[in-house]
Amino acid sequence: MKTTDITVYIDKKPYRFHVNVNEEQDITTYSVSSAEEENVLPAFIPAHLEFNEDGQTTVKERLDTVEKEQIVRLIWQEILSNMKP
Repeated sequence: MKTTDITVYIDKKPYRFHVNVNEEQDITTYSVSSAEEENVLPAFIPAHLEFNEDGQTTVKERLDTVEKEQIVRLIWQEILSNMKP
C-alpha cells in the first residue's frame, strides 16, 4: 500500500488529506482520510471515503449535497495530479 499526502484549497483555506493507494489484483482503491493536524471538514468529508480507478466514490454515509460532491471532485483531481508518474 502506497501513502501520500495532498492539500486541497477550499475557499482559500488549505485542507490536508492522507491518501492510501491499495493495488490488489486488477483493482486500485484510493482511501482518503483527513490529516488531524490541519483544518478538518467534518460537515463535508464523510468518516470513510474511497475512490476506485474510475473516480467513482464509495461512501458509508450518503453524499447528499452538490457542495459535498464538489469537494470530492477537488480531492480526486488533486489525487490524479499528485499520482502521475
